[in-house]
Amino acid sequence: MNRNSLTVPACATLGLLVPLAILDRRMIAAGSSGIIRFELAGPDRGAEILRAWGVEGRRAATASLLLDFPFLVAYTTLSVRLTQRAGNLLSTTGARALADAAPMVMAVQVGAGVCDAFENTALLVVVARGGNRRMAELARRAARMKFAGLAAGWMYDAAGAWLWLGEGLRLGPRRSGSGLLSRAPGLFAHWHVVRSYA
Repeated sequence: MNRNSLTVPACATLGLLVPLAILDRRMIAAGSSGIIRFELAGPDRGAEILRAWGVEGRRAATASLLLDFPFLVAYTTLSVRLTQRAGNLLSTTGARALADAAPMVMAVQVGAGVCDAFENTALLVVVARGGNRRMAELARRAARMKFAGLAAGWMYDAAGAWLWLGEGLRLGPRRSGSGLLSRAPGLFAHWHVVRSYA
């Protein structure tokens, strides 16, 4: 299998989402707040969430935070490979400046994963100690940087796909009333060029 394949990280990401979603439902059932709200809560609101969760909610939160370590490896790998693909797509459209930014965006994705690891570690301390202001604030800052980094990657990937699709449609025939199917040869040829970069 190609070492840049999306299959393994995509399957791992989706597979780990299932138990994470189950654990999140347990947290919400115990105290009306899921793990994302806890990540961004900070010291004061985080303490309120911990009290509302009780023992069962805290157990679910601990399990979720531990499971998030392999999850962050999976989604970071997937994000980096998607960004690499987006850069390849952009290079075929003539958007050289955007294509050249791919390595930087990939580094941002790795940084987001690192922030997630710091966040998980800090929140495990918060849950274990029943609250810790310094760790809760560290977790909130790490979570904000993580989500900002992920959003940057998603926007880049979307831009790559959008510009590539537009270029593929442009390469297709321009007969009056022609639609996507009539432009399929252009899209196929465009995709064949992209595959040579993979």
